[in-house]
Amino acid sequence: MQMAWLAWLCASLAMPLASADAPEPSSAEEMPCPGAIAWNQAHPQDSPEALIQRDAARTFSNPALRDALAERFQRDQDARNAYLAAPNNALVRRRALEIDADNVAWLYKLVKAQGFPTAAQVGERGVRNAWLLAQHADLQPKFQASLQPEIEQRHADGELDGMTLSRFIDRVLVAQHKPQRYGTQFTPQAWAMPHFGLPDEQSVQEVEQHRRELGIMPLADYVCMMSYFRTPHP
Repeated sequence: MQMAWLAWLCASLAMPLASADAPEPSSAEEMPCPGAIAWNQAHPQDSPEALIQRDAARTFSNPALRDALAERFQRDQDARNAYLAAPNNALVRRRALEIDADNVAWLYKLVKAQGFPTAAQVGERGVRNAWLLAQHADLQPKFQASLQPEIEQRHADGELDGMTLSRFIDRVLVAQHKPQRYGTQFTPQAWAMPHFGLPDEQSVQEVEQHRRELGIMPLADYVCMMSYFRTPHP
């Protein structure tokens, strides 16, 4: 279960297109991150199996929207995987950007008409898919930032986990040229630098405190896990 959790967590990692996520490895059995594995084992409520069980007990009030979100999620991921396979291909990159633009325009209309999706409407999986579209709405930073209260409310309602919330908050802060709160939006190259890409040790300690307050794993364990999944393995 723990390896499935890790692979699921690292799917759709939501880095900018210019530093898109590495494909998921088929196995994390050799991942040298015992702290991350132990953390995940201690938080089974955040596992994909737990999410599936909770959604299975729901009757969705808007199954058509749930299906539309799933389709747009898949288009997003297919485009990013294609970009990873051919990062120097201008056509592939343009296609990925076009999909992002279409998704953010669709999400904007949806939110203006009926608000950000809820688990009652589309399940936790649907809420997470909607989060991904918001996370990749970099072409519309003001709209993206305006969604933060909705994302925070979904977390407060137990419909999004803390790790997912932390990535969105950091994404908004980066777009505003402000320091990250949780240290999630760095490349593997930056994470390999002293202080995990943060300015100094004091910044690291501040980030660690914020992570404890949100109830997510320590930064060093997170960096180890995410760096592993973002690095191609034979």
